[in-house]
Amino acid sequence: MVDIRKTPSLQHAVALIADTVPGTVRNLERLDAAKIAISLNPGRRLFKPMMEGQTVGWAVGQCKLAKPHNVGPNIDLVEAFGPFAADKAVRWFRESEKLFYPIGSGVVMPVQPAGFWAHDGKLQVLWVQSWKGRTLDPLQKAIFHTVLREALFVGDFKEADLEWLDLREQAKGSGRGIEVLNGDQLGLVSRAELAEYLRILLAAFEQYADTKAKRRTEERAEAAKRPKDPLPLFPEEP
Repeated sequence: MVDIRKTPSLQHAVALIADTVPGTVRNLERLDAAKIAISLNPGRRLFKPMMEGQTVGWAVGQCKLAKPHNVGPNIDLVEAFGPFAADKAVRWFRESEKLFYPIGSGVVMPVQPAGFWAHDGKLQVLWVQSWKGRTLDPLQKAIFHTVLREALFVGDFKEADLEWLDLREQAKGSGRGIEVLNGDQLGLVSRAELAEYLRILLAAFEQYADTKAKRRTEERAEAAKRPKDPLPLFPEEP
Protein backbone atom coordinates (compact mmCIF):
# COMPACT_ATOMS: atom_id res chain seq x y z
CA MET A 1 0.00 0.00 0.00
CA VAL A 2 1.11 3.55 -0.66
CA ASP A 3 1.57 5.26 2.71
CA ILE A 4 2.50 8.94 2.71
CA ARG A 5 4.11 8.44 6.11
CA LYS A 6 6.63 6.21 4.32
CA THR A 7 6.78 8.16 1.06
CA PRO A 8 10.44 8.59 0.02
CA SER A 9 10.30 12.40 0.01
CA LEU A 10 8.19 15.52 0.21
CA GLN A 11 8.42 15.70 -3.57
CA HIS A 12 6.84 12.25 -3.94
CA ALA A 13 3.99 13.20 -1.60
CA VAL A 14 3.28 16.55 -3.29
CA ALA A 15 3.30 14.87 -6.72
CA LEU A 16 0.18 12.96 -5.62
CA ILE A 17 -1.86 16.13 -5.05
CA ALA A 18 -4.58 17.00 -7.57
CA ASP A 19 -7.30 19.64 -7.38
CA THR A 20 -9.81 17.18 -5.94
CA VAL A 21 -9.93 14.18 -3.63
CA PRO A 22 -10.98 11.77 -6.45
CA GLY A 23 -8.13 13.03 -8.62
CA THR A 24 -5.65 12.52 -5.81
CA VAL A 25 -7.03 9.02 -5.16
CA ARG A 26 -6.40 8.22 -8.83
CA ASN A 27 -2.80 9.37 -8.43
CA LEU A 28 -2.40 7.08 -5.41
CA GLU A 29 -3.83 4.17 -7.39
CA ARG A 30 -1.49 4.85 -10.33
CA LEU A 31 1.53 5.00 -8.03
CA ASP A 32 0.55 1.75 -6.34
CA ALA A 33 0.02 0.04 -9.70
CA ALA A 34 3.32 1.28 -11.14
CA LYS A 35 5.43 -1.02 -8.91
CA ILE A 36 8.66 0.84 -9.66
CA ALA A 37 11.55 -1.62 -9.44
CA ILE A 38 14.60 0.64 -9.66
CA SER A 39 16.03 2.82 -6.90
CA LEU A 40 18.07 5.98 -7.41
CA ASN A 41 19.32 5.94 -3.81
CA PRO A 42 22.81 4.63 -4.76
CA GLY A 43 23.32 7.71 -6.94
CA ARG A 44 21.77 10.11 -4.44
CA ARG A 45 24.23 8.93 -1.79
CA LEU A 46 27.05 10.17 -4.03
CA PHE A 47 25.86 13.78 -4.17
CA LYS A 48 27.84 14.76 -1.06
CA PRO A 49 31.24 13.44 -2.19
CA MET A 50 30.67 14.84 -5.68
CA MET A 51 29.81 18.27 -4.27
CA GLU A 52 33.08 18.07 -2.33
CA GLY A 53 35.17 17.32 -5.41
CA GLN A 54 34.88 13.62 -6.28
CA THR A 55 34.78 13.05 -10.04
CA VAL A 56 32.05 11.66 -12.24
CA GLY A 57 34.34 8.74 -13.11
CA TRP A 58 34.67 7.83 -9.43
CA ALA A 59 30.87 8.11 -8.97
CA VAL A 60 30.24 5.88 -12.00
CA GLY A 61 32.53 3.27 -10.47
CA GLN A 62 30.54 3.39 -7.24
CA CYS A 63 27.27 2.99 -9.15
CA LYS A 64 28.59 -0.18 -10.75
CA LEU A 65 28.55 -1.76 -7.28
CA ALA A 66 24.77 -1.41 -7.07
CA LYS A 67 22.31 -4.19 -7.92
CA PRO A 68 22.46 -4.91 -11.67
CA HIS A 69 19.07 -3.40 -12.51
CA ASN A 70 20.02 -0.18 -10.68
CA VAL A 71 23.42 0.35 -12.31
CA GLY A 72 22.36 2.07 -15.55
CA PRO A 73 19.79 4.49 -14.06
CA ASN A 74 22.20 5.57 -11.31
CA ILE A 75 25.10 6.10 -13.70
CA ASP A 76 22.72 8.24 -15.76
CA LEU A 77 21.85 10.25 -12.63
CA VAL A 78 25.40 10.97 -11.44
CA GLU A 79 26.56 11.84 -14.97
CA ALA A 80 23.79 14.43 -15.13
CA PHE A 81 24.62 15.74 -11.65
CA GLY A 82 28.34 15.95 -12.41
CA PRO A 83 28.50 19.37 -14.15
CA PHE A 84 26.51 21.04 -11.36
CA ALA A 85 28.72 19.53 -8.64
CA ALA A 86 31.94 20.35 -10.51
CA ASP A 87 30.87 23.97 -10.83
CA LYS A 88 30.32 24.18 -7.05
CA ALA A 89 33.26 22.09 -5.73
CA VAL A 90 32.48 23.27 -2.19
CA ARG A 91 34.78 22.82 0.79
CA TRP A 92 32.09 21.02 2.76
CA PHE A 93 28.58 19.75 2.05
CA ARG A 94 26.31 18.48 4.81
CA GLU A 95 23.56 15.98 4.15
CA SER A 96 20.24 17.10 5.64
CA GLU A 97 18.52 15.24 8.43
CA LYS A 98 15.02 13.95 7.76
CA LEU A 99 12.29 16.18 9.17
CA PHE A 100 8.59 15.38 9.34
CA TYR A 101 5.80 17.80 8.43
CA PRO A 102 2.43 16.95 10.04
CA ILE A 103 -0.68 17.14 7.88
CA GLY A 104 -3.19 15.78 10.40
CA SER A 105 -4.46 12.61 12.09
CA GLY A 106 -0.95 11.47 12.96
CA VAL A 107 0.11 11.45 9.30
CA VAL A 108 3.33 13.21 8.34
CA MET A 109 5.30 13.91 5.18
CA PRO A 110 9.08 13.41 5.25
CA VAL A 111 11.15 16.49 4.35
CA GLN A 112 14.82 15.90 3.47
CA PRO A 113 16.75 18.03 0.98
CA ALA A 114 19.96 16.63 -0.50
CA GLY A 115 21.97 18.85 1.83
CA PHE A 116 23.44 22.30 2.31
CA TRP A 117 26.67 24.27 2.18
CA ALA A 118 27.86 27.80 2.89
CA HIS A 119 28.57 30.42 0.24
CA ASP A 120 29.80 33.88 1.25
CA GLY A 121 28.69 33.20 4.79
CA LYS A 122 25.14 32.22 3.78
CA LEU A 123 23.64 28.73 3.81
CA GLN A 124 22.58 27.25 0.49
CA VAL A 125 20.05 24.40 0.50
CA LEU A 126 20.01 21.90 -2.36
CA TRP A 127 17.02 19.87 -3.52
CA VAL A 128 17.75 17.49 -6.39
CA GLN A 129 14.80 16.55 -8.59
CA SER A 130 16.06 13.12 -9.68
CA TRP A 131 13.16 11.77 -11.75
CA LYS A 132 14.06 11.45 -15.41
CA GLY A 133 10.67 11.33 -17.09
CA ARG A 134 8.69 13.90 -15.12
CA THR A 135 8.82 16.72 -12.61
CA LEU A 136 6.39 18.68 -10.45
CA ASP A 137 3.96 20.98 -12.23
CA PRO A 138 3.95 24.71 -11.29
CA LEU A 139 1.26 24.37 -8.62
CA GLN A 140 2.96 21.34 -7.07
CA LYS A 141 6.26 23.24 -7.01
CA ALA A 142 4.60 26.09 -5.12
CA ILE A 143 3.03 23.65 -2.62
CA PHE A 144 6.38 21.86 -2.25
CA HIS A 145 8.25 25.13 -1.65
CA THR A 146 5.70 26.35 0.90
CA VAL A 147 5.95 23.14 2.95
CA LEU A 148 9.76 23.15 2.66
CA ARG A 149 9.98 26.74 3.91
CA GLU A 150 7.70 26.03 6.88
CA ALA A 151 9.55 22.83 7.80
CA LEU A 152 13.17 23.83 7.21
CA PHE A 153 13.68 27.54 6.71
CA VAL A 154 13.65 28.51 10.39
CA GLY A 155 16.39 29.21 12.91
CA ASP A 156 19.82 28.99 11.29
CA PHE A 157 18.13 28.38 7.92
CA LYS A 158 15.75 31.34 8.07
CA GLU A 159 17.79 33.38 5.56
CA ALA A 160 19.14 30.43 3.56
CA ASP A 161 18.81 30.25 -0.21
CA LEU A 162 17.27 27.28 -2.03
CA GLU A 163 18.53 25.73 -5.25
CA TRP A 164 16.09 23.33 -6.95
CA LEU A 165 18.19 21.24 -9.33
CA ASP A 166 15.97 19.54 -11.89
CA LEU A 167 17.69 16.69 -13.74
CA ARG A 168 14.73 15.53 -15.84
CA GLU A 169 14.88 14.79 -19.55
CA GLN A 170 13.48 18.03 -20.95
CA ALA A 171 12.84 16.63 -24.46
CA LYS A 172 12.16 12.98 -25.14
CA GLY A 173 15.30 11.15 -26.24
CA SER A 174 17.59 14.08 -25.44
CA GLY A 175 18.94 12.67 -22.16
CA ARG A 176 18.84 14.37 -18.81
CA GLY A 177 19.36 18.11 -18.65
CA ILE A 178 19.99 20.66 -15.91
CA GLU A 179 17.54 23.32 -14.78
CA VAL A 180 18.26 25.30 -11.61
CA LEU A 181 15.46 27.31 -9.99
CA ASN A 182 15.53 29.39 -6.82
CA GLY A 183 12.76 29.70 -4.27
CA ASP A 184 11.21 32.77 -5.91
CA GLN A 185 10.91 30.85 -9.17
CA LEU A 186 9.20 27.92 -7.45
CA GLY A 187 6.60 30.22 -5.93
CA LEU A 188 4.43 29.88 -2.82
CA VAL A 189 0.80 29.25 -1.94
CA SER A 190 -1.08 30.96 0.87
CA ARG A 191 -1.61 29.28 4.22
CA ALA A 192 -5.29 28.82 3.39
CA GLU A 193 -4.45 27.26 0.02
CA LEU A 194 -1.84 24.98 1.59
CA ALA A 195 -4.31 23.83 4.25
CA GLU A 196 -6.84 22.97 1.53
CA TYR A 197 -4.38 21.02 -0.61
CA LEU A 198 -3.12 19.06 2.41
CA ARG A 199 -6.74 18.37 3.39
CA ILE A 200 -7.28 16.93 -0.11
CA LEU A 201 -4.15 14.78 0.20
CA LEU A 202 -5.08 13.46 3.64
CA ALA A 203 -8.71 12.77 2.70
CA ALA A 204 -7.60 10.95 -0.46
CA PHE A 205 -5.05 8.89 1.45
CA GLU A 206 -7.63 7.89 4.08
CA GLN A 207 -10.21 7.02 1.41
CA TYR A 208 -7.69 5.07 -0.64
CA ALA A 209 -6.32 3.19 2.39
CA ASP A 210 -9.84 2.31 3.57
CA THR A 211 -10.88 1.05 0.12
CA LYS A 212 -7.75 -1.04 -0.24
CA ALA A 213 -8.12 -2.53 3.24
CA LYS A 214 -11.72 -3.55 2.48
CA ARG A 215 -10.65 -5.05 -0.84
CA ARG A 216 -7.95 -7.11 0.86
CA THR A 217 -10.41 -8.35 3.47
CA GLU A 218 -12.84 -9.42 0.73
CA GLU A 219 -10.05 -11.14 -1.22
CA ARG A 220 -8.98 -13.09 1.87
CA ALA A 221 -12.59 -14.11 2.55
CA GLU A 222 -13.01 -15.34 -1.02
CA ALA A 223 -9.73 -17.24 -0.84
CA ALA A 224 -10.84 -18.93 2.36
CA LYS A 225 -14.00 -20.21 0.64
CA ARG A 226 -12.12 -21.91 -2.18
CA PRO A 227 -11.59 -25.66 -1.74
CA LYS A 228 -8.02 -26.58 -0.99
CA ASP A 229 -6.17 -28.72 -3.51
CA PRO A 230 -6.78 -32.42 -2.69
CA LEU A 231 -3.83 -34.48 -1.49
CA PRO A 232 -2.39 -36.72 -4.22
CA LEU A 233 -3.28 -40.39 -3.97
CA PHE A 234 0.35 -41.35 -4.28
CA PRO A 235 2.65 -38.78 -2.63
CA GLU A 236 5.92 -38.06 -4.39
CA GLU A 237 8.96 -39.92 -3.19
CA PRO A 238 11.13 -37.91 -0.78
